[in-house]
Amino acid sequence: MRALNSMSQLKDTTIKLVDDYKIKSNNENGQNFLIDENVLTHEINEAKLKPSDIVLDIGAGFGSIESIVSRQCKVIAIEKEIKCYSYLIDKYEIDPNVQIINADALEIIYPRFNKIISNPPYNIADRIIDKLSFYDFETGIMILPNTIAKQFVSKENDTKFSAIQKIFFDFIDLGEIKKESFYPVPRVTSRMIQITKKQDDISQEIFKRKEMLLKNAFMNGIIALNYKTKKESKKSFEGLPDMIKLFGNKQVKELKLNEITEITKYLKDQVF
Repeated sequence: MRALNSMSQLKDTTIKLVDDYKIKSNNENGQNFLIDENVLTHEINEAKLKPSDIVLDIGAGFGSIESIVSRQCKVIAIEKEIKCYSYLIDKYEIDPNVQIINADALEIIYPRFNKIISNPPYNIADRIIDKLSFYDFETGIMILPNTIAKQFVSKENDTKFSAIQKIFFDFIDLGEIKKESFYPVPRVTSRMIQITKKQDDISQEIFKRKEMLLKNAFMNGIIALNYKTKKESKKSFEGLPDMIKLFGNKQVKELKLNEITEITKYLKDQVF
């Protein structure tokens, strides 16, 4: 994928705002502002917005995404930094297409949305992706640290985290973003990815349960299947829905601990 990088007046505007509002440049907190207008435009265009869309922006900063998206549809801006939030309120208070929320994105329940355009703080990017797995939405465009994004778009060598997220999402690589596209310049390069929510299935329901016994058995099964042929993999899990139906057609969220134990044993027997 080619690198996306071209500067514009967005850089000067952002640096001035950081200075005026005395925002402490803090790489440790993942506080980096996108200053490349070409990258911003590309990111928004990839979302293929419609007037009926409701976009979620986690870590809105000074509202560069909102300034464009609000002309096309509604956008929900979540920003924890109180100084940035104050700026957003002043700028978008009377805009009916912009809803501004001052909160920790990891702690709140998100309002209804169907698309995401977001460059979340890098120190919480993995936890944001994990949280999004509990929400129903269509698709999103996000810029993430290269180390995390590459796990998602890779076709092999899954980590435990990426393997779980691939149960919930499809990921497409949209290209590398150079460090200089942000202010302050982060320590790592970034990637723009498309994230699309998969249709709900039994795998997702298992990971929405609290019991780690079942989750770990299922996770180990998925990782082990990477070393099997497609035919063997399909055979290993094809009986799982019927296995759960033995418990009275319950949904996964309704299963009791002893039933989870039996399913866990089934998974271990089939895969190993």
